[in-house]
Amino acid sequence: MPAADRNEERAEHELEQLLNAVIPLAQRMLARHGQFYPFAAAVTQDGKLTFIPNSRELRQKPPQSLADNLREQLIMGASNGEYRATGLCQDVRVNLSGEMGRSEAVLISIEHLNGRAMDIFLPYAADHEGEITYGEVFASQADPVVFLQQYDD
Repeated sequence: MPAADRNEERAEHELEQLLNAVIPLAQRMLARHGQFYPFAAAVTQDGKLTFIPNSRELRQKPPQSLADNLREQLIMGASNGEYRATGLCQDVRVNLSGEMGRSEAVLISIEHLNGRAMDIFLPYAADHEGEITYGEVFASQADPVVFLQQYDD
């Protein structure tokens, strides 16, 4: 198998590894609390998954401040060569196609050091009893943010 194919296969595996850890965690938090604070994870250079801690005092700030802080931590780790892939998870509102209108959604912004960047959306709704139902996952290409410095040279 050519090296380019192996690298692409590895990138795909690392991004799936992130999604397989982040989505269930967001779903557990939604089931327990009906919401969640932004959180982040990364695949390290040695292929291990790690969650990025947010300090307790930051949890008193608005969710966007938490997300910004986590993004900065991911950028710093990537620029130091610590990470191969990153994922930032947030609770957002999205426009759905057709007559569906707007919906709450889990947003996972994933990136890989190979330049691949995507936003993955998992729409959801909570009924009056707090039961969560999920819609169809959809994705869109995104511009790199975390690994951007590697392409600015």
